Amino acid sequence: MKRTILLLIGLLFLLPLTCKSAPLDEAVGAYDSGDYSKALEIYKSVIKDKGESAPLLYDLGNVYVKTGDYGEAMLAYRRALLLDPSGKELKANIAYVKSKVDDANKAEAKGKKVSVLAQDSSFFHLLKQNIVFSFLPDTWALWAGITFVVSIACLALYIFSSNVPVRKIGFFGGFIALGVSIITLAFSLMSVSVRANPNEGVVTAFKVNLKNEPTAGAKENPLALTRGTVMNVLSEESNEEGETEWYKVYLNEDFAGWIKVEDFEII
Repeated sequence: MKRTILLLIGLLFLLPLTCKSAPLDEAVGAYDSGDYSKALEIYKSVIKDKGESAPLLYDLGNVYVKTGDYGEAMLAYRRALLLDPSGKELKANIAYVKSKVDDANKAEAKGKKVSVLAQDSSFFHLLKQNIVFSFLPDTWALWAGITFVVSIACLALYIFSSNVPVRKIGFFGGFIALGVSIITLAFSLMSVSVRANPNEGVVTAFKVNLKNEPTAGAKENPLALTRGTVMNVLSEESNEEGETEWYKVYLNEDFAGWIKVEDFEII
């Protein structure tokens, strides 16, 4: 009797795990069999029910790559990168999709002397990107806490030790540890700020010609950008109800202007 009760309790604990993994197993099966529309449907449903996670967004991006939708693939991958900056395969897939998008944009340029690549960033912008996409904010905060504790320990050595070399180690080590703690705390706050206020987005429409004004009849760039192009968001234009209708975006000096909100999605 006791064994039966224990078995039932075990099954009750395993049941949620089984139910949780079943849709994902079905999605993987659909992906492996080439039924990408079914795989997309399942992954979207799971994300809607359970919320976004780096593995789910990574798998979703893989399905979009198979369908040739580099816009949604790039969007999924870049959002996954915010949740897991350490993913090497994720970064490799982003580079792969970017190369495909760059090739498509070059084809749209039809040999004209324009750049379809993002303008070279400043040293400080690259440094900021490396900080944000190296570790999560919590990891930076953890390092800040650890080094702060180390600085306190070094201070204790300086105050309570009678050994001159140990006191020197405590004095200089404490200042170094405190400096590292302040820097890593700043990195954590910077990483949180970037995630809370994203300033990049992805073209999700098949092709888009940027306009020089946020109106339907405005003059537009004769050269189109293809889906998957990542651009900086400079500002936005809202309608009378306060809903965003246009984004002012920037890729480089050749591609800057306004894009409809339905053709572009913030990362």
